[in-house]
Amino acid sequence: MTQPAITRMLKRLEDGYGVPLFERTTRGVVPTVFGDALLPYAKLVVSEIGNASDVIQQMQGASRGVVRIGGVASVVSGFIITVIREMRKQHPEVQYQIIEDLEDRVLEALKGGTVDIAISPEPYLDDDIVIATPDILHDTVSVFARCDHPIVRRDHVTLAEAADFDWALPPPGTPTVREWQRRFHDNALEPNAPSIISRSVPVLKAAVLSESLFCWMPLPLVREEVERGEMARVNVPELDWQRTFRVYRRKKGLMTPPTANLLQAIRRISETWRGQVA
Repeated sequence: MTQPAITRMLKRLEDGYGVPLFERTTRGVVPTVFGDALLPYAKLVVSEIGNASDVIQQMQGASRGVVRIGGVASVVSGFIITVIREMRKQHPEVQYQIIEDLEDRVLEALKGGTVDIAISPEPYLDDDIVIATPDILHDTVSVFARCDHPIVRRDHVTLAEAADFDWALPPPGTPTVREWQRRFHDNALEPNAPSIISRSVPVLKAAVLSESLFCWMPLPLVREEVERGEMARVNVPELDWQRTFRVYRRKKGLMTPPTANLLQAIRRISETWRGQVA
């Protein structure tokens, strides 16, 4: 579009909302507080228009369809891959885009239209997000350390002792860390601040393997290291956390046919996974 056409379009937007959406300065154009508030909705509109175009193309035979899935690592690496494997037997033409991140960003991606469904242990409902299926599975988050750490041989480690551990954890404010802190604070304990903070699971595992650090993770994320004898669970019963996963979708907007098919597969396959560790 030409600049005059963009200017006219923005002017119509501002007239329609009755507020200035952009502040024009000598250095350029920046959003006002009203513009910032409108931006997430604009991104969602663009995303939904893309979905609509994809559905039309599928009906015309010009597109194989795409499903965008967001989830935490422990569930996308196990359960979701199993669901997709079964889906591909009947729908080999569909493409699956998987975004793996921590719970907070997965739900943000769903609200923003970056993913079509989100699988998260974080309870979350508002005017934009609803539960798409019943509970699907559980996993258990536990304390892990290097297998040669002397505390691994202990039959029982108290929460007070764990408060003095040297930790490698996700960033403060993420759901996992909030739950970790709550378990200490409910017992009037203040744990050591993490020595290493990262959203990256490989980084946290590398930190544990390279030093005498402790992490708090679900078993699926460290299963290979445990089976190779590199890491081991530390028995801190108060820090064993069973999580229940739920599948979420946006309340508004239509689901594409591949997304609806995937949800049906999730409901079907979840029956065989219910109660298992992811």
